[in-house]
Amino acid sequence: MTKNLPDFKAMTRTEVLTWVERSVSTGELSLGGAIRVLRRHIARQNQADFAKLCGLSRRTLVAIESDEGNPTIQTVNQLLKLFGLQLGLTRIYQSPR
Repeated sequence: MTKNLPDFKAMTRTEVLTWVERSVSTGELSLGGAIRVLRRHIARQNQADFAKLCGLSRRTLVAIESDEGNPTIQTVNQLLKLFGLQLGLTRIYQSPR
């Protein structure tokens, strides 16, 4: 996870979502780190409650947030859907115009 985290308490939901999207796309924040930020600062839930809400075990959520799990795309989208997000594709290289 990135070392320079912003003050999420001073940010709106939209600002947090924008920061997470940008940080993941630039590689500053891992997918697990993104889910942790979203859970803690938007959903404001502990791991047990959030896992239950998503239909996962707490153990699975802990593994995903720690970047130690190997979740399916369906599982990741199950977590992200609550925030209006889904896993997608992004170009690594921009084609010349």
